[in-house]
Amino acid sequence: MARIATKDIIPISRARARLTELADDVSKSGQEKVFTRNGESYVALITAGQLDDYRRFKEAEHLSMLKALVEAAEDIEAGRVYTWDEFKPRLARLRAKAKRIAGA
Repeated sequence: MARIATKDIIPISRARARLTELADDVSKSGQEKVFTRNGESYVALITAGQLDDYRRFKEAEHLSMLKALVEAAEDIEAGRVYTWDEFKPRLARLRAKAKRIAGA
Protein backbone atom coordinates (compact mmCIF):
# COMPACT_ATOMS: atom_id res chain seq x y z
CA MET A 1 0.00 0.00 0.00
CA ALA A 2 1.40 3.38 -0.96
CA ARG A 3 1.88 6.05 1.63
CA ILE A 4 -0.20 9.18 1.37
CA ALA A 5 1.86 12.05 -0.02
CA THR A 6 1.73 15.50 1.52
CA LYS A 7 0.03 16.78 -1.64
CA ASP A 8 -2.84 14.36 -0.95
CA ILE A 9 -3.60 15.86 2.47
CA ILE A 10 -5.93 18.78 1.92
CA PRO A 11 -7.80 21.11 4.28
CA ILE A 12 -11.52 20.55 3.78
CA SER A 13 -11.99 24.29 3.29
CA ARG A 14 -9.78 24.08 0.16
CA ALA A 15 -11.26 20.76 -0.96
CA ARG A 16 -14.76 22.18 -1.31
CA ALA A 17 -13.80 24.35 -4.25
CA ARG A 18 -11.81 21.55 -5.93
CA LEU A 19 -14.00 18.53 -5.23
CA THR A 20 -14.61 17.53 -8.85
CA GLU A 21 -10.92 17.91 -9.71
CA LEU A 22 -9.90 15.91 -6.63
CA ALA A 23 -12.46 13.18 -7.36
CA ASP A 24 -11.22 12.91 -10.96
CA ASP A 25 -7.64 12.61 -9.69
CA VAL A 26 -8.58 9.85 -7.22
CA SER A 27 -10.59 8.04 -9.90
CA LYS A 28 -7.70 8.11 -12.38
CA SER A 29 -4.77 7.48 -10.03
CA GLY A 30 -6.40 5.39 -7.30
CA GLN A 31 -4.47 7.55 -4.82
CA GLU A 32 -6.75 8.53 -1.96
CA LYS A 33 -6.99 12.04 -0.55
CA VAL A 34 -7.26 12.88 3.13
CA PHE A 35 -9.19 15.98 4.07
CA THR A 36 -8.29 17.74 7.28
CA ARG A 37 -10.36 19.89 9.59
CA ASN A 38 -8.65 22.15 12.09
CA GLY A 39 -5.37 20.47 11.18
CA GLU A 40 -6.60 16.95 12.02
CA SER A 41 -7.53 14.07 9.70
CA TYR A 42 -11.26 14.32 9.06
CA VAL A 43 -12.47 12.25 6.07
CA ALA A 44 -10.97 10.51 3.05
CA LEU A 45 -11.82 10.49 -0.64
CA ILE A 46 -11.35 7.05 -2.19
CA THR A 47 -12.61 5.22 -5.26
CA ALA A 48 -15.81 3.20 -5.11
CA GLY A 49 -13.70 0.10 -5.75
CA GLN A 50 -11.48 0.88 -2.77
CA LEU A 51 -14.60 1.29 -0.62
CA ASP A 52 -15.92 -2.08 -1.82
CA ASP A 53 -12.55 -3.70 -1.02
CA TYR A 54 -12.57 -2.13 2.45
CA ARG A 55 -16.10 -3.36 3.13
CA ARG A 56 -15.24 -6.91 1.99
CA PHE A 57 -12.14 -6.85 4.19
CA LYS A 58 -14.11 -5.66 7.24
CA GLU A 59 -16.79 -8.31 6.65
CA ALA A 60 -14.15 -11.06 6.34
CA GLU A 61 -12.42 -9.76 9.47
CA HIS A 62 -15.73 -9.78 11.36
CA LEU A 63 -16.54 -13.32 10.23
CA SER A 64 -13.03 -14.47 11.17
CA MET A 65 -13.44 -13.06 14.67
CA LEU A 66 -16.83 -14.76 15.07
CA LYS A 67 -15.34 -18.07 13.93
CA ALA A 68 -12.51 -17.70 16.45
CA LEU A 69 -15.02 -17.00 19.24
CA VAL A 70 -17.09 -20.07 18.33
CA GLU A 71 -13.94 -22.23 18.27
CA ALA A 72 -12.82 -20.82 21.62
CA ALA A 73 -16.22 -21.59 23.17
CA GLU A 74 -16.05 -25.13 21.79
CA ASP A 75 -12.55 -25.57 23.23
CA ILE A 76 -13.73 -24.40 26.65
CA GLU A 77 -16.76 -26.70 26.56
CA ALA A 78 -14.51 -29.64 25.55
CA GLY A 79 -12.07 -28.88 28.38
CA ARG A 80 -9.25 -27.85 26.03
CA VAL A 81 -7.94 -25.11 28.31
CA TYR A 82 -4.55 -24.14 29.74
CA THR A 83 -3.32 -22.50 32.89
CA TRP A 84 -1.35 -19.31 32.36
CA ASP A 85 1.92 -21.12 33.12
CA GLU A 86 1.08 -23.80 30.54
CA PHE A 87 0.08 -21.22 27.96
CA LYS A 88 3.08 -18.85 28.25
CA PRO A 89 5.48 -21.06 26.22
CA ARG A 90 2.81 -21.57 23.53
CA LEU A 91 2.26 -17.82 23.38
CA ALA A 92 6.00 -17.22 22.99
CA ARG A 93 6.12 -19.68 20.08
CA LEU A 94 3.08 -18.07 18.44
CA ARG A 95 4.63 -14.61 18.76
CA ALA A 96 7.92 -15.84 17.26
CA LYS A 97 6.03 -17.42 14.36
CA ALA A 98 4.05 -14.21 13.79
CA LYS A 99 7.29 -12.20 13.71
CA ARG A 100 8.80 -14.58 11.16
CA ILE A 101 5.69 -14.33 8.97
CA ALA A 102 5.60 -10.53 9.26
CA GLY A 103 9.28 -10.29 8.37
CA ALA A 104 8.90 -12.47 5.29
